[in-house]
Amino acid sequence: MAKMKQFVIIVLTVFFSASVLFALDTKTAMADLDSEDEAKVVAAADYLGSKGEASAVAKLSALTEDPRTKVRLHSVMALGYINKEEAVDALNKVLVSDKDAGVRYAALLATVRIGSKKSQDTLVQIKETETDPMMKDLLDKIEKKAEKEKKK
Repeated sequence: MAKMKQFVIIVLTVFFSASVLFALDTKTAMADLDSEDEAKVVAAADYLGSKGEASAVAKLSALTEDPRTKVRLHSVMALGYINKEEAVDALNKVLVSDKDAGVRYAALLATVRIGSKKSQDTLVQIKETETDPMMKDLLDKIEKKAEKEKKK
């Protein structure tokens, strides 16, 4: 299980790092988010996330509902890197409703990174319904860490 998590994190990092090289600037990347070309959208999301481009939050949030798994995954990751409270509602929706466990896992990591109190109810809700072992494990770890911090 731990090796699988490490593998997922490594793969996400490699995809993120490699795709950042293809976007040229913020203006181009913002325009590329509207592209039909999946590779362009993914590269743009990665670039904007790496730059912490807050102006991209609305478009990236909308892309969390895209039918293409890769687009949703990279949009969620970018929102986590941008680290803005405005992204939390979209991330919470992904946590509750996305059909892909990898996208939900990335959304959970993004939500934890942002650290919004708006996600607490969602985390409780998904803990009760989540079936993916990696998600369950991470949710357990988050819960244990929160309990330790309460005791301090």
